[in-house]
Amino acid sequence: MRSLLLLIASFFLALTTTAQAQTSFMDLWCEYGGKGCVEQPQKAKPAPVAQPVPKPKPVQAKPKPQPKPLKQVSTPLITRNASLAQSKGVTFGRYYALVIGNNKYPNLDNLKTAIHDAKQVGQLLKKSYGFSVTQLINASRDQIIAALDEYRKILREEDNLLIYYAGHGWLDKESERGYWLPVDAAKDTRARWVSNADITDTLKALKARHVMVVADSCYAGTLTRSAEAGLEGTRGLKLVERPSGYLETLVGRKSRTVLASGALEPVSDQGGGKHSVFAYAFLKSLQENKAMMDGTQLFGNVRKQVLLNARQTPQYSNIRFAGHDIGGDFVFLRRDK
Repeated sequence: MRSLLLLIASFFLALTTTAQAQTSFMDLWCEYGGKGCVEQPQKAKPAPVAQPVPKPKPVQAKPKPQPKPLKQVSTPLITRNASLAQSKGVTFGRYYALVIGNNKYPNLDNLKTAIHDAKQVGQLLKKSYGFSVTQLINASRDQIIAALDEYRKILREEDNLLIYYAGHGWLDKESERGYWLPVDAAKDTRARWVSNADITDTLKALKARHVMVVADSCYAGTLTRSAEAGLEGTRGLKLVERPSGYLETLVGRKSRTVLASGALEPVSDQGGGKHSVFAYAFLKSLQENKAMMDGTQLFGNVRKQVLLNARQTPQYSNIRFAGHDIGGDFVFLRRDK
């Protein structure tokens, strides 16, 4: 009996040992619903660790182009050292000159003689005629307008102003209006041009009694009353006639005149040695004057010389709508230093 019990115990021990060793059998037994299986709680699978979502890199907006700061226009230093001009008991006032010479054009053809002409004119007016001269060399539109505005501030009623322009000019045939072309002018837009209207409006607002524009540019004749105006026009008195009280008449009457190098036509940039043909005649006429000379006399001298040497016809007349009084004229008074 005891032997039987030992045998049974040995059998169950072996069976237990085998079951422990072969766990796969029990797993299958329980999986197919075998008795005696206790359902073991399943261990919860660890939740997946959330990976940090990478933050999107901020899109850097392209900086908006900042507008360029407006270029400050340097106001030309208008010299004010002009002294009163007197002759035969008559006071003519002070004489000022704005002399402009443009050669270098980034958007147009360059000129050759305009700067040299302007410098020589300024020097002659200063030394021989007592003008207070301001020169603008290769001037932009803003510089020209700024200078004209300065003269509006300083000129008095008894003063005289001569504006000399040497540079490109243009005629808009559709509008029948002429323009000066500063060095910043372009062919395809009028944004930087100086029109006859700009000049006329300025001259009308000036307090000066006598103003003469001397324009050595193409189509300069558009400033005159008529392209066919001649020496015998009704514009002014001639000093050679010297009627009684003629000086008082000239001084007392307002004048706004233009001496143009040509009519509605292109004009030569050369022909007078180192000068344009017109500038050479203008300088020669002023140099040969020994006393007084009015604008009409000057025009007659210049016209003769230019007609002999070029296919252009200088013009001289009052400026339209600028406040000219009939009988007034610009007077050049020789005052060598």
